[in-house]
Amino acid sequence: MIEKYSSCVDLLREPSYVVYDIRLVNEQNGQRKQIQNYFRYRNANYQKNERYPVTDDKVAWNVRWPEYFPTEYTTEKILKNKKADPADVTKIKNFNCLEGKVDRTSFTGIYQLDEKQRPKNPMGRTGLTGRGRLYYWGPNHAGDPVVTRWLRDSNGESIWRKDENGGLKKVLEIVAIQRKDNKEFALPGGMVDPGEKAFSTLIREFKEEAMNSLGTSNSLKTSCDSIEKLFENGEEISKGYVDDPRNTDNAWMESTAWHFHDETGKLTKNLTLTAGDDATKVAWTPVDRHVKLYASHTNFVKLAVDRLNAYW
Repeated sequence: MIEKYSSCVDLLREPSYVVYDIRLVNEQNGQRKQIQNYFRYRNANYQKNERYPVTDDKVAWNVRWPEYFPTEYTTEKILKNKKADPADVTKIKNFNCLEGKVDRTSFTGIYQLDEKQRPKNPMGRTGLTGRGRLYYWGPNHAGDPVVTRWLRDSNGESIWRKDENGGLKKVLEIVAIQRKDNKEFALPGGMVDPGEKAFSTLIREFKEEAMNSLGTSNSLKTSCDSIEKLFENGEEISKGYVDDPRNTDNAWMESTAWHFHDETGKLTKNLTLTAGDDATKVAWTPVDRHVKLYASHTNFVKLAVDRLNAYW
């Protein structure tokens, strides 16, 4: 269950962790830095819907732009889904708060509403209004696990490589899946269900997407036992807004990422990886600075690399 808070303000208290994507600032240089954090998908088409072009100097909401006419789009699947928010946003009374089991708070702080009473993306314009493929107006929360171990040779010895400064560092490998919807490689994470904590989400999603935990084989049970031990020792490495292709002006993705590292390789030695329903492939994948993953997943991996002082 979601932890109970005494008030909406308590949910928005200043975090003690480091947020990867902080809110926009007004200074020109700082603003450009934050804009780049979600540049990857801002000018990309949303499925077959073309986003209204948004240049860096027009992203921030405080920049007046009367000629801005973004595309309005919400999928029929979302509009018909009873678990999703209603199309009539006025039926939602508690933005920036915990409404029942739905967490409508944002890691960026308090977000504003537009003239139609719809949440405004705290990172600025995206070229698309509506909810697109997202369930909720405003923030949609996800959990992403970064599961790592040292890359080893056939003799079980760790592999080292020279970094840009000539120093030797050990190479990490991660568990990555290939998504069915867009064929991009990604971490095996997923959406937080109402009433669920992000930590529980990322463990559940790892088992479903990287281990096909809906199965019943004996090897699956052995793998689940091993991975449970690994999940006992992890560290939260990121909470914040993420650069996601589903983001719109009125609905966006935010994620909590945890790092789980198998130092000796024993806990994951016999881990059987099997792609789940939303994945076409799953595998251990060596990582370096050239790795390209879905949304902000590359940034999460880099945080794990830095945490272990590994090769990049």
